Amino acid sequence: MNSILKMENRGFWVLAILILLLLPGSIFNPIYSSEDLARLPCESTASRFFYPVEFDADGNILNEDQLHAAKVAAITRRDIIIFVHGWDKTAGSVDGDYQDFLCRLYWRGVDNQYLAEDQAIVIGVFWPSTILRNHEDFPLIKPFSYYIIRARADTIAVEGVQKRLLPAILDTAERDHEMRLHIIGHSFGARRLIKAVSDYFSKSIMDKLPHYFSSVNVVLLLPAIEPGIENSQASQFILEINQVLGEMDRVRRMKPEHLRIFNVYSERDWANRFLFPISEAFNFKMPYCSIGACGEPSAPVLTVDEAGTINEWTPNIGRIWNVRADSIISSHSDIYKGRIAGLIWKLITAKELAPSDLEITRSLTP
Repeated sequence: MNSILKMENRGFWVLAILILLLLPGSIFNPIYSSEDLARLPCESTASRFFYPVEFDADGNILNEDQLHAAKVAAITRRDIIIFVHGWDKTAGSVDGDYQDFLCRLYWRGVDNQYLAEDQAIVIGVFWPSTILRNHEDFPLIKPFSYYIIRARADTIAVEGVQKRLLPAILDTAERDHEMRLHIIGHSFGARRLIKAVSDYFSKSIMDKLPHYFSSVNVVLLLPAIEPGIENSQASQFILEINQVLGEMDRVRRMKPEHLRIFNVYSERDWANRFLFPISEAFNFKMPYCSIGACGEPSAPVLTVDEAGTINEWTPNIGRIWNVRADSIISSHSDIYKGRIAGLIWKLITAKELAPSDLEITRSLTP
């Protein structure tokens, strides 16, 4: 009898441990959506800058009024910032991250006198990056979740960002004033953005881009992207724009040195280091470490210290840089903080990355 009771007790504890491992972060999570974040805490009625836009898993806009509001606000603004969160984020956790981080990001830009308070908007994109809505994914299924959400991110990149968001915001913007576009994405959000922006520009307005944008900055935070710059969306995007710039004889607004792509990576990013290779194997590909954890081998490296300062600047005619941030990023989700906001503006505003002898010639082809 005692042995039977002991076995039952053991079985109970094993079952309890398995349940705890399988449970999401909380089984009674509040139900959130982008509608709960109509205004950031740091905004006032007179100086609104944040506009949420939410997609479903198929890339459809969940609230057309949100997109319309962002579209109207972007018409006359000088700086358009688009931020997309990454994998394993519920609407509730994104709500909290955006309230804190996007306020830091915006006001750091204002404090640096790069952004003007009434001339910039931040579009915060919400998308379903977990399998269960309003719940973080079960710990034991995260490798499979990573694979599933990766495919979803690629779908939303095309159907949502490329076909719906970018045309609404950029096609209607006034052409008679200088515009600067800043694309910032984390994890799969970075993967989505670089694909969507590259495809949108190459198919829609590549020949017009230099005339109404004075600069395009892309900051990829721990991106879930395959290595291999010669085959990457980012590299192809830059080659195509460089070719357009090189072939133009008339006056243009955008200079070659004002096109930049930064891959901010950390070797301490466990998801990109271990889960990304697993998802590659599921796709019957070689299991490479993502550039969000191992960097892009073909690009130069800028190193960040514990204060978030870049120690040495390396010009690069290829316009793509690795930014090694092990000293300030300890895990895949450790990006929503002040030093990262400060780093983003240091990268975007760095004059050291624009050498005077940088030239794009007619002979440069994709």
